[in-house]
Amino acid sequence: MIKTTIRFFVENRFVINLLLILTTAAILFFTMLPSESLGSSSLYQYDKVGHFMMFFTWTFLFGLYLISVRKYNVSLLAIFIAGTLFGILIEVAQELLPYGRNGNMYDALADALGSLTAVILLAIFRAKYPFENSVSLKKK
Repeated sequence: MIKTTIRFFVENRFVINLLLILTTAAILFFTMLPSESLGSSSLYQYDKVGHFMMFFTWTFLFGLYLISVRKYNVSLLAIFIAGTLFGILIEVAQELLPYGRNGNMYDALADALGSLTAVILLAIFRAKYPFENSVSLKKK
């Protein structure tokens, strides 16, 4: 099932592109929205889990995109750095922009942990399914 899913994404990059664009837009929307617009909610106690999941998803999709474009010859460290840097830049922007948001080191840490987990999963997939390119995915 995992092999079939990876094959689908590698062969249909437009799906990865669409999901990556939607995920990026959702992350920017929810992290840059003024805090008073979010209201008070018991969901705030799960804020770090939300950050972890958002950046896990973004980094995983970004990694799948790069793998599909570069045919599995891509640096997982670069993928991790991109996801972590995206999270850090959002926290800096929250601190600098006048939207009533505050940057939070623990949010950035949750973002980095989500990115790290995604990269570990990508590494496992790449080791378990060592395909050279999408053509070999079709044959196997």
